[in-house]
Amino acid sequence: MPNYTALESNISCDPVLFLNPDADARGLLETATQRIEAARNLLNSVICLSTERVEGTDLQHFASAAHLLLQDGCDALQALGWKEGRVG
Repeated sequence: MPNYTALESNISCDPVLFLNPDADARGLLETATQRIEAARNLLNSVICLSTERVEGTDLQHFASAAHLLLQDGCDALQALGWKEGRVG
């Protein structure tokens, strides 16, 4: 039975989203890569925006989405580190 770990991006006291740190290393790396690349692409779109027409809430939405993706990617990389014996 897998030992699931709650993602850091959970906002409730009773976590809803979990990561399987017992997944194979390739799966953890692919998951981390997917989320980090998605955040990179999202932030790349932000730098292409014309600041004259951007509202504060637009930037807040971009930043929030990028933060969630990066946090999930970091959680997957941390689980990969545990699997590889590199994270205490």
